[in-house]
Amino acid sequence: MKAATFVLLLAFSDVVMHAQNRVAPSADVTIGMSEDSPEYCLGPLPSRLFDGPKRGADDITLRLPLKLQYENHRSETIILPSWIRYVTRMTVVGQNASTASTVLRNVENGGMDANTVMALSRPDPRFTIIAEGKYALYTGLEAVVIPLLERSSGLDLRGKTVQIVMTRDFRSLTPEVVAKLNEKWKDFGTVWMGVAESETMTFRIPQQPETRDCMATLVAR
Repeated sequence: MKAATFVLLLAFSDVVMHAQNRVAPSADVTIGMSEDSPEYCLGPLPSRLFDGPKRGADDITLRLPLKLQYENHRSETIILPSWIRYVTRMTVVGQNASTASTVLRNVENGGMDANTVMALSRPDPRFTIIAEGKYALYTGLEAVVIPLLERSSGLDLRGKTVQIVMTRDFRSLTPEVVAKLNEKWKDFGTVWMGVAESETMTFRIPQQPETRDCMATLVAR
């Protein structure tokens, strides 16, 4: 009985921790998102770009580069730390709600090392400083990979409209560290810790996309 009770308590604690970890996106910081030049790839893709089932020779995959900017809606300058997790979801317009949403990317990193950050006299390039009411361009490479035509499963998104939303979690430091940094870096701004969500980006997929063999060019990048 004691063992069963202990297991139950562990399970309950895990549920509580996950519930505490889930934070609704804030309106203080949002992500502006727009598409760059799409690539419609015919056949296989490098495994580092697509970790799903192997693409067949006649399958079509969309590689869609994204342009991002972080937008500050607070009435003060903020200091944005590195993200700790981000999720990119896609919805196919017109499909049943229970089957239309797909997670395109779900990426986590280990956060920021508190000792290293506390040793800094000012925010380094890992932080982004955004003035009140302004925005900062995200300079990293960002893209989503979307299977469009998959002969084996019958998937066919040609001619469909998709909507893409990204959520980024910037809670990469503990509240205690943030409090110390805000005192130390008060001349530069306030460290912002929260979850930011993008506006919904709508993208229309052509009925007959112009495809090419992307394997050689994507491997070289």
